[in-house]
Amino acid sequence: MLPRITKVLEVEPYKIKCLWSTGEYKTVDFSDFLKDYQDKPSFVFHKLLDKSVFKTVRLDEVGKTLCWDNLTTMKDYDGSIKPAPIDFCPDVLYSWAT
Repeated sequence: MLPRITKVLEVEPYKIKCLWSTGEYKTVDFSDFLKDYQDKPSFVFHKLLDKSVFKTVRLDEVGKTLCWDNLTTMKDYDGSIKPAPIDFCPDVLYSWAT
């Protein structure tokens, strides 16, 4: 079974404590990842450096991963541009978690 997030327990700047489907409580630290975007405001991940934005994280119930709503846009099937979330592969998050 691939580990998936079942609950977000605690959120502080750049760290999120989660309950995983394995029964483990692990914290995902985004600090190192986000360092690469400090001087790149044109990248969507730069938005997560804003602590108030970072704290808006939620659990994507379908993908069982961490998600931030409306931080980017996407082109829909009809060609219209719509707000879109950003999320991370739960396998990557699990590998980052301690």
